Amino acid sequence: MDHFSEKRRLQRYKQKLPMDLYRMDYQGKRNSYYAEMNDFCDNGLSLMTNEKLVLGEQIYLELKNCGPNVLLPMKKRNYRGVIRWGKRYQSSNAAANGLYKYGIQFLTHNPRP
Repeated sequence: MDHFSEKRRLQRYKQKLPMDLYRMDYQGKRNSYYAEMNDFCDNGLSLMTNEKLVLGEQIYLELKNCGPNVLLPMKKRNYRGVIRWGKRYQSSNAAANGLYKYGIQFLTHNPRP
């Protein structure tokens, strides 16, 4: 167990799922980007994407390929959230080096944009 997981209040569940990430640009247009969820808990999740996001930015997420065999304690398949932390992902895999990893906190009200 690493020192980060010891500080967590809520249990994390490892689950890799593709997602669509939506953000609003300065012109009010909705932009969609590919992301992949790494893990989740009751109040948030972590994801990887090649898009550089801004701390504090609000985003909308849609989980993809969530069939009936995917067991998640999350009741919904789409969420609004806010970027709480982020870092550039470092890997020995050259294809993964352009990715960023982010921590998303769910907002309580999650309507579709």
